[in-house]
Amino acid sequence: MKADLAGRVAVVLGGTSGIGRAIVLKYAECGAHVIFQGRSQKAADEVIAAAADADHAPRFVAADLYDYDAVARVMKSAFDAFGKIDIAVASGGTGKPKAALFDEISKNDLEGFFRTHAFQRIYALHAAFPYMKARGYGKLISVTTDAGRMPTPSESVIGAAAASIIFLTRALAREFARWGVRVNAISTTLTTDTPAYDQFAKERAAGSDAVLVKAFKKIESKAPFGLNEPADLAELALYLAAPESDQLSGATISVNGGISFPQY
Repeated sequence: MKADLAGRVAVVLGGTSGIGRAIVLKYAECGAHVIFQGRSQKAADEVIAAAADADHAPRFVAADLYDYDAVARVMKSAFDAFGKIDIAVASGGTGKPKAALFDEISKNDLEGFFRTHAFQRIYALHAAFPYMKARGYGKLISVTTDAGRMPTPSESVIGAAAASIIFLTRALAREFARWGVRVNAISTTLTTDTPAYDQFAKERAAGSDAVLVKAFKKIESKAPFGLNEPADLAELALYLAAPESDQLSGATISVNGGISFPQY
């Protein structure tokens, strides 16, 4: 898919690998000025090299996704460089704490699931919104998991955190409409060429009988349209960033290869 993002300024968190990386490359390909966040300069250099044919080379800002002030600095660096932020994508994160059955989760990890599956998304939306409010236009996009829409073995608390982002998407869409800011989310499942998939593949190869590994093996074998690739998510992220989706806000759209059909 092609869309005209010429002149648009996009900030992509978690942009050095997986889904975030694919979004950075897609936005750059379509003419946007892209600022992306991550921790690894080496990985960032590889993203920039992959975007060599783009009109504007993506700019990397190293930052900790789980530090609000660091996320705010990423947003400010985009504003300082280009005078506006049109698009902000909240993606990226770690696979820790590790998914587990509810009664097997350490009490010390319960809060951690929300830190790594909800708080960093909230940080991004909160830090980006003032720049969009001031201009009367913007696109906020979160990437989350279908575990927030469909019960998934060993992902009960992860799903609860994701569900909070899905609700937040609807609530903020209503709240921000008066300022011309659209808020949407993408929910997904097992996706190849991502850190989560790589970890699954590693555990599968080691013969793990963990509940989530079993669930992912079932997904991989029965996905009607095949497993997602990061590019599949990037195509939807492009649509949500483009003017063609200006009439859409408050939606969470699942990209899951026909694995499930969420009701909300």
